[in-house]
Amino acid sequence: MKSLINTFFKGLLAFLPIFLTVYAVFYFGDWLNRVSNAAIQWFAPELPDVPGLGIVIGVIAILALGVLVSSRVTRWIFTIIETPLRHLPVIKDLYSALKQLTALVAPDEGDDTGQVVAVAHPDHEIRLVGLMMRSDVSRLDDAVAREGMVGVYFPMSYQIGGYTLFVPREWVTPLDMTVEEAMRNALTGWVRGDADERGASPLA
Repeated sequence: MKSLINTFFKGLLAFLPIFLTVYAVFYFGDWLNRVSNAAIQWFAPELPDVPGLGIVIGVIAILALGVLVSSRVTRWIFTIIETPLRHLPVIKDLYSALKQLTALVAPDEGDDTGQVVAVAHPDHEIRLVGLMMRSDVSRLDDAVAREGMVGVYFPMSYQIGGYTLFVPREWVTPLDMTVEEAMRNALTGWVRGDADERGASPLA
């Protein structure tokens, strides 16, 4: 009986990641399709409701927005659109937090925000893996961080949370690891995963 239960849970654990991934993709595609169809019906109510058209239009719109914010010529249009979001009470705090979060995944060129780093005290062999959040602390009070220090965020395992430490820059070593890999490994407590499959130590 115990062997049967163990086999069941092995199958369940193998199935869950696949199911949750497919469900998340399906849910996002369905949401994008509904939003895009609503926009199409508002602009052109005479158009027929073609299944999947909303997803195609949504993807094209996202690509167009990417071009808009990538070009110096048209970036000012996006600046005008987001200006109200930066100044409305409550909304500005939410928008700023979400924008900073997305900047970790796709930082601006030349910006080291979101760089995965290992932090080590010179007198100890312990390593901590985190994300570079701030390399310029000149605008911070000396009680928070002094010149030559950087801010590194350390996500916690199995929960949404973490903490930021300001440490001397020489304690920090950049890692050849994406933000997605670092966050995924942090979430699961660094169980065997991508870093091991590549044949490299996660903390090397």
